Parts: sequence; structure tokens; C-alpha cells
Amino acid sequence: MPLKKDNSEKGITLKHLAMLLMLYSAHSFAADQRLVDAILMCESSNRHYELDGRVRFGDDGISRGIAQFRKETFYEFAAMAKKQGRWPFKRPRWFDEQQQIHLLKWGLDNGYGRRWTCWRKLTKRLK
Repeated sequence: MPLKKDNSEKGITLKHLAMLLMLYSAHSFAADQRLVDAILMCESSNRHYELDGRVRFGDDGISRGIAQFRKETFYEFAAMAKKQGRWPFKRPRWFDEQQQIHLLKWGLDNGYGRRWTCWRKLTKRLK
């Protein structure tokens, strides 16, 4: 398909290509999926919800969800990801499972792994 600068009927526009690239980059991560899975298993047994349907909590209720985010850390990371153009969601929602996984991967890609206790435990074993 040819690349067009205008909105002609044939081809893809530069604006459309830029939007596609932004969406792709917002969802693609360098973080090793095995590490992500291990952190999720360690933090929450890979479960977002408790058996009674409530969002899983830890640290005496301070951390919530599959990635065990504290509220302030979640919104801090969401703001930083948005500044980088790596936030594909309409608005941040702390209790959203997919947003937590997204921000865990974003955090690992951006050097914030040590913010998770389980990352410190898992990477200590590798040394």
C-alpha cells in the first residue's frame, strides 16, 4: 500500500501510520515475559481478584491487584508512561488488571523493577 501525505482514498496516510506506530509502541515491551510472569506469580499468585470477588490486596490493604500496585505508584507510573507516549488507555484506573500488567511491563522497561519486592527477590537469586 503506497504512503500518501493527504487523505486520498488509496494508500495509508502519514497521520494514520504515526497513530499505528504509537499504538504499537505503547503495547510493545522489552521486558522478558518470563520475568513478568514470575513477578505476577510472586506478588499475587497471578490473580487479580480474591475468591470473594474483591480486587486482591496486600501490604495490609495498601497494595492492590495482580501487580500489587500502591495507589500513588500506579498513578505516578501512568503519568510517566503517558509523557512517553506509552499509555494506550483513556484514563488510568488503579483497579484495572490490564493497566496494572501494562505498567508492570513499562516499569521493568524503564528501570523501576526494584519498586516490586518480588523483583528484588527474583533478581537476587540470579546473581
